[in-house]
Amino acid sequence: MKIAEKIYSCLPVFMQHAACTIKGFLINRRRYNSEFFSFLNAYENRSVNAEQELRKFMCGISEMDYYRRLFSECCIDTSFKNVYSEIAKLPVLTKEEVKRNTAAFINHSFKGKVITAHTSGTTGGGLVFPEAEEAEHKQWAIWWRYRRSHGIDFRTWCGWFGGKQIIFGKARPPFYRINLAARQIMFSAYHLCEETAEHYYSVILKRNLEWLHGYPSQLSILSSFCLRRGFKPADCVKIITFGSENLEDWQKNRIHEMFPNASLRQHYGLTEMAANISEDEKGRLIPDDDFAYMEFLPVEKGSNLCRIIGTNFSNPAFPLVRYDTGDIAEIERIDGKTVIKRLDGRKEDFLRLPDGRIIGRLGQIFLKLPEIAEAQLVQKTERNIEVRIVKMPSFTAETEKMLYSMLNSRFDGELDIKIKYCDKIARTSSGKLRMVLSEINAFNGSRK
Repeated sequence: MKIAEKIYSCLPVFMQHAACTIKGFLINRRRYNSEFFSFLNAYENRSVNAEQELRKFMCGISEMDYYRRLFSECCIDTSFKNVYSEIAKLPVLTKEEVKRNTAAFINHSFKGKVITAHTSGTTGGGLVFPEAEEAEHKQWAIWWRYRRSHGIDFRTWCGWFGGKQIIFGKARPPFYRINLAARQIMFSAYHLCEETAEHYYSVILKRNLEWLHGYPSQLSILSSFCLRRGFKPADCVKIITFGSENLEDWQKNRIHEMFPNASLRQHYGLTEMAANISEDEKGRLIPDDDFAYMEFLPVEKGSNLCRIIGTNFSNPAFPLVRYDTGDIAEIERIDGKTVIKRLDGRKEDFLRLPDGRIIGRLGQIFLKLPEIAEAQLVQKTERNIEVRIVKMPSFTAETEKMLYSMLNSRFDGELDIKIKYCDKIARTSSGKLRMVLSEINAFNGSRK
């Protein structure tokens, strides 16, 4: 534990509320200045010329040692008159290469202010890199465009279910802290269990929270606990926004049971700023191509299942061109535009059968089994998986039989399946639930 966290953890609750508010005020002051509102206005008016921004970005990085050599090797026309065709000549950049050689991607010619950003390292060591201060303003502007399109404004109070640890060690109620500056009730994911769920539920009702935001796994398990306890649906919640994890259909069903009046909306973003996707008012997931340039490369010829490859033209301080995000999307073309049918997770979120087939959309297995509160599939070898299950009270021997049947059907009987029942499924260090854990890499992440 860091020194600041040790001091914070010793404070009485009312002073922890104050500390969260002070931190929130400082963050808000940095994020939401006049430049932010200028970008928000431009994004909402759809006045950003994406092609022009991308061309300016590519021309600006052409003198960096790494890109100068790469552009020369690939015979790139550095005037970038046809910027999209020139980018297509470049190889895909892997996370592993960026981690191994981070210094090569720092743009020392960038003269603007920078802050330090870092990824959580869910699938390995994290990445620490410079981020242009204006890039942070752009990213939050694109996120607020999405929020405002769904009726959320800066005055809306939010029940927050994120990954940051805000309460340390064993604790008594309240299992939340208040950030007045950001109008957030910050709930502790680390203290949520069936015995404490009533405290979370009662705060949502007492404070009449209309907006909840957080990880799907946290809001799904809260819903499951509340349903187990027979609590009445929380009608006050009007919208729930999700990030950081895929929102599975079976989770949607569970959350809708508990929050029947809420619209469920999701967005996808990266700390590296190489891609951003937002759900619109019609429920379609649309690439925010005025923030980052995204390509969707089929995982195999003719497939609509694609790797998300991005170029972060909003962050010239740490330029990443054709960066493999490690995430997978199922796409379709509508009126000449790319629409995401669903976000299918990371390349690690797929299982591989002994014959080499890749199996995704694993959440569909649990869609018709409301007797299951949470699930995780662990593949140790090509033939063996362990299915970890948190049961609802309604779970019976018949449910188990049906689960085995659905699993065997999904995997064509090619995997040996063991079901393990748990009181709780472990999260990552950042509080996320990984639906699939696998030591077998489903896709080749090498450069092409």
